[in-house]
Amino acid sequence: MKDYFQIYDLGFNPIPLPTDELGYGLRGLDVSVSSISQDVTEHSMHGVPGNIITGVTDRDREIMLHARLRAKDATDFRLKRDRVYSFFKRLGSFYVTESQQGNKLMKVRVIDSYEFERPENNRTFATVEIPLKIDGQPYWISRFTSMDLHRNQGVPFHGGWSFGMGLDVESDRLTYQHSNKASFNIYNAGTVPLKTIQELDNCIITIEVNETVNNFTLFDATGRYFEYNPMRNDDWTLTPGRKIVLNGARIRMNETPILERTNRYFMRILPGDNTFRMEGLSNYTITFDFRFKYD
Repeated sequence: MKDYFQIYDLGFNPIPLPTDELGYGLRGLDVSVSSISQDVTEHSMHGVPGNIITGVTDRDREIMLHARLRAKDATDFRLKRDRVYSFFKRLGSFYVTESQQGNKLMKVRVIDSYEFERPENNRTFATVEIPLKIDGQPYWISRFTSMDLHRNQGVPFHGGWSFGMGLDVESDRLTYQHSNKASFNIYNAGTVPLKTIQELDNCIITIEVNETVNNFTLFDATGRYFEYNPMRNDDWTLTPGRKIVLNGARIRMNETPILERTNRYFMRILPGDNTFRMEGLSNYTITFDFRFKYD
C-alpha cells in the first residue's frame, strides 16, 4: 500500500513508518492542513467608530496526520500500537510532506496525546488521527535548495522539484552564483519573503573576496544594504581569499565572527525577482544557497 504522507529527519533523510516485513503496521492515509492564523495589531481613535489594523503577523496553523494500523491478531495490534506511540515520542521534531506535493515539507513534532479507534468487533484494524505541532515558522519549505537548481542549470529531473513550486520560469533566472557584477538577479520561487536573520542553515550567502578592499556595500531589493566595515577600520581590510558567510544571525569570515565589523543589517529576499547591487567590490563571487518557503 502506498503511504500518502512521508516523514523526514532534520537532515532531510526519509524515515519509514513503523511496519514489519510482512507489511503490518502503520500506513499513511492523508495530511490535513489549515490556513495560517494571524495575530493582528490594531488601534482605535477617539470619536471614530471601529478599529484600524496597523499590522499582521503569521502565527500558526493546524496540521494532522491520518493513518491506519493493521495487525495480524489482537496481541500484534497492541504491540504495533505501542511501537507507534514510541516511534513518534522518540522521533522529536521531523519534517512531513504530502505525497501529492512531496517536495514541500513542514517542520513539526507530536505533542498531544492520540488514540487508535477500532471498528466494533475488529481486533486487527484501527485508524488514528495524530495532531502535530508546528516547530518554527508555519510554512512549507523546499526539500532542496536554490544551488541544486543552479548546479543543474535549471530544474533537474531527480524528482526533487515539482509543479506548484514557482519554477515555471526561464532557466537563466535560476542562477544563484554570480561573479564580478555590479548588479545581478536572485529569483525566489517561494511565496514567502525570506528574512535572512530568521533562516539559520536555510539561507546561506557566501561572498568570496578576490581583491584587497577596505569596505563594500550590498543592496537588496528593498533598497536597504549590508555594509562591511562602515567605520573604514584599516585593521579590517579584506585580502584575496577571504570568505564572508552570512548564515541567519551569524556573520563570519573564515569561521571568525565579524558581526561588529558590519552595519548589522540582515538582508531580505522577496518572492519573485530580486535585484541586488554591489558597490566597492569588483572582484568577487557571491553564492545564494537557500530553501524556498510557501504559504
